[in-house]
Amino acid sequence: MSLPASAPASPTTLRHIPRRYLALGLIVVAIILLGALVLVRDNSGPSSTSTVETFNPAPPSLVSTVTSVPASVYDAVGVSSPANPVQAPLPTGNGTAPLWLATAGGGPPLPVVFFYGAEFAPYAAVQRWPLIVALSRFGTFNELGLMQSSGTTAFADLSTFTFWNTSSTPSYTSKYLIFESVERYSSLNPTGGSYLGLQRPDAKQAAAIANYGLTAETFALTDVANRYVLSGASFAPGVLAGLSQSQIAGDLSAPASPLTQAVVTAANEITASICAVDNDKPGAVCDSHAVSVADQELKITPPH
Repeated sequence: MSLPASAPASPTTLRHIPRRYLALGLIVVAIILLGALVLVRDNSGPSSTSTVETFNPAPPSLVSTVTSVPASVYDAVGVSSPANPVQAPLPTGNGTAPLWLATAGGGPPLPVVFFYGAEFAPYAAVQRWPLIVALSRFGTFNELGLMQSSGTTAFADLSTFTFWNTSSTPSYTSKYLIFESVERYSSLNPTGGSYLGLQRPDAKQAAAIANYGLTAETFALTDVANRYVLSGASFAPGVLAGLSQSQIAGDLSAPASPLTQAVVTAANEITASICAVDNDKPGAVCDSHAVSVADQELKITPPH
C-alpha cells in the first residue's frame, strides 16, 4: 500500500549514522586527496616553463676530481680509444696569420682558447668534458656550473657543465693561456619554440664562428688561437648517456674504461694543440708521452 500524500517522509539513512563516523569518513577522504596531490607533484618532474636561468655550482670535490686526472692515465691512454672513435682538432691553415691573443689583468698577451656552446646542445655537453680536462693541465677552474643538456633532443639529458655566469671572476686562471667561452642559449625552453638566449659573442668570437663553424648555430666550436679548431664534439654523445657528473668524473682514473679513453684521448689532442701555440709550456705537460703521441696524430712536429 502506498503512503498517503500527507504522511511524513521517512528520515534519510544519514540521520542514523553517528557523527563520529561521518567525521572519520571525511578524514579518510581528505587523506586520499592529499596523497593523490603528492603523487601528481612527485611525478610531474621539474617545470620546463621557467623563464629565468639559475646557476647551480658544481661541488668543489667534483671539480677537483674532473681536473685532477693522473698523469699516468694521460700517458696510458695516449690517443687510443678503440670503442669510441675520436675526432682531433684540425689545423686551420692560418699558420702565417697572427695568433689569436688576448691579455688579462694587465698581463702579457696569451693565446686564446675559445669555446662556443649552448646548454641545450648534446654535442656541446660532450665537448666540455675533454676541454675541461685539457685546460686543467694549463690552469685552474675556480668554479663550474652543473648542467644537463635538453631532455627533448637526441641524446637527451646528458650530464655536463656550463661555463655561463659563474660567481668566480675569473672562473679560470692560467699563466699560459686565456680561456673565453660563450654559452649562446640556455637549456630552458619555456614556450616550446626557442631556448632562452644567454650570451652573445663579441666581434673576434663572432669572426671565429663565421670562419670555422659549420653555421652560426654550430654547437660546439672549439678554437685554439685560430690555429686548430673542432666543429662539433670530439666523440659521439651516447658515451655519456645515463651517467651523472659524479659517475663520469669518477671513471676518469681508469685508463681501461672506454669512457675514459674517449675523454682522455680528446683531452690529449686538445692539449697538444695548445702546446703548439703557447711555446710548449708547461714543459711537464708538453713534453709528456701523452702529448708526444697526440702530436703524431695531429701531425705536429715538436718543438712547436
